[in-house]
Amino acid sequence: MSRRSATVHSPTTGVYPLAADIEAHLQRLHRKHPRLVRVRRVTDSVQGRPILAATITDPAVPARDKEHVLVVGGQHGDEESGRLVALALADWLLTKPAAETLRNQKIVIMPCVNPDGAETDSHANVDGVFPNRDHGPAGARTPEGQSVEIVANELQPDVFVDLHAAGGTGCGVDMVLFPWTKPYTEDEHLLHMIAADMAAAGERAGIPQMTFPLTWPGWSGPGPDAPSTTLWHYHRFKSLVFLTENTEHNDHAYPLRDRVRAGLAKLKALLAWGNRRHPKLRYPGYPTMLAGGMFHRGVVALGKTAAARRASRIAVWRNVTKFDRLDYHCPQEAKRKVIELEYSGEPLPAGAGIQTFARGKLEVASVTLDGRRLRQSETSGYYTFHDSCATFTVLAIPRLEPRAYHIEIAYR
Repeated sequence: MSRRSATVHSPTTGVYPLAADIEAHLQRLHRKHPRLVRVRRVTDSVQGRPILAATITDPAVPARDKEHVLVVGGQHGDEESGRLVALALADWLLTKPAAETLRNQKIVIMPCVNPDGAETDSHANVDGVFPNRDHGPAGARTPEGQSVEIVANELQPDVFVDLHAAGGTGCGVDMVLFPWTKPYTEDEHLLHMIAADMAAAGERAGIPQMTFPLTWPGWSGPGPDAPSTTLWHYHRFKSLVFLTENTEHNDHAYPLRDRVRAGLAKLKALLAWGNRRHPKLRYPGYPTMLAGGMFHRGVVALGKTAAARRASRIAVWRNVTKFDRLDYHCPQEAKRKVIELEYSGEPLPAGAGIQTFARGKLEVASVTLDGRRLRQSETSGYYTFHDSCATFTVLAIPRLEPRAYHIEIAYR
């Protein structure tokens, strides 16, 4: 962490930015853009410093139509770069190039979760707890960990980003990391693809990058029931989750401007994913609606709005291990698909969709569920869409009950 002079700085370390700097910065943005920026004091730290969250979005677009993003910095107090990148993101979101992002997305930024640690240039909070590993089954113990859980439980983010700095590395390689994912999902593929985009953006900004899963010991927290912040968000909400690292050290570091520019470039590359549609999913936005299985045979969220799909996705995700069977009759015919579904979880009043595909750009002749013919409907029937070489069909079950289902789709 490089030292620099500032209006407010730690009297013992010279560190910047501290809680007072961050509060002044966010309040200045609110005064300049009161329609777009809302600043909230979520909790106070152990020593009574504010832990703030800034919500930045365009209120002209209905909230129900927006993707949700949570960006957290400063969980480790001795990592200056993460806090500065968070503030740089807030600044960029209020420029003209970010207007589309603010129309499509609601971004909440918590620049400094561990303000006491920042004050003394310390990794942990004042009680020696690492906030990013404070997420046990009974909830966080520290006010720092609690602040993240409060905001996350309200926001239910589609994307979560944890901004860190690899203290002690000096002029090394920055990183974009993602967690272990559940088996038999597209999640690792999607996370790696997005992380590669982010890393490429960081390199175009001038600092070497690498990307790989968070597979080393310790990132699951002190035990299997106390995951790190990234894993907590993935398992609780099926958020797309990333942890970024900017290399830094007190004695040797890339220029501060370069570190912030590269960190911001990675976040801008990520946010761009929320403004487009993945070709193998029906709706624009982050590719989160596939809650289980694969694009060609999976369980997807239902809903005409981003809010409805978010609720459906989370409910399906928390019961995803109860989809005991989702199988094709094989060998599959080119223009006829027969699927057997068995579900043993809780009833899902927000519904679930069963997604399948057939080669070519075809028309649907009929879709039946347990012998009953369905009509076209995004929430109670079926709908179709295409990618470059296939027709995807989603059978929309508005309330999924624990039982067996028989699905037949015919194309022409």
